[in-house]
Amino acid sequence: MNYRLSTEALQLCWSEAPWDEVVCGFPVFQITDMRLHAGTPSADFEAFEVQRDHRGVGLVSCRLAHEHMRESMFLESRGFRFIEMVYRPEIELARLADLPVEQPLLVRAATAQDLPELCEIAGSSFRNERFRMDPRLAPEISDQRYRNWVSSSLNHPRQRLRVVCDGDLRIAFFVIELLDDGTCYWHLNAVAPAAQGRGYGRRAWLAMLAEATAMGAQRVQSSIVARNVRVINLYAGLGFRFSEPTMTFHWVRTDAAQ
Repeated sequence: MNYRLSTEALQLCWSEAPWDEVVCGFPVFQITDMRLHAGTPSADFEAFEVQRDHRGVGLVSCRLAHEHMRESMFLESRGFRFIEMVYRPEIELARLADLPVEQPLLVRAATAQDLPELCEIAGSSFRNERFRMDPRLAPEISDQRYRNWVSSSLNHPRQRLRVVCDGDLRIAFFVIELLDDGTCYWHLNAVAPAAQGRGYGRRAWLAMLAEATAMGAQRVQSSIVARNVRVINLYAGLGFRFSEPTMTFHWVRTDAAQ
């Protein structure tokens, strides 16, 4: 469900996040748009806080453009805390002709037989993401969140789960979506812990770029947190460009913190 609050001082849009409520054990809100105008927005923001508290929300997330410092300072004055900076790498697939040809890996659609191993990869891979980095949230929330995401993507109406393999070895998974504008969006990806440090990362990313081309995509986009420097360097080495970053903030109810 989506909500909107618009006054002379504040524009605020937010929605419920039922997929996160399942793993957190309490309702979760995500603020999808926030803009401060002239005047003092505190009294107007209280209307949101009243609904938040009435619903028993334990976590509110908000993502802001990096230059929205006034909004970020306001959120911090209302109990939000900065958690991460997020970059959005993008590459036009026409540039693939400039990349060197390397020994290819197999990319195939995942099956139900793949899920147990892929879910375990997901549950042990995301150590830099916001749910894991916020010390107020139990780490098992993050691990189960990504397991659930991978599992649900197998039968998702738009997202597709791909496995990257070297023979019988499952190297990596990608949750992808072909958008109407020709963009192949990589929602989630990870290399199996046993395959890390063996040169598979670059080969897996190249294989998935070739997969996007075969799907008819014109470009690939994804997102990556700033603290994941190794993967940022991988994107940069493949020729991805980075748009302006965004900031992520969390508000956590006191009795919801671990």
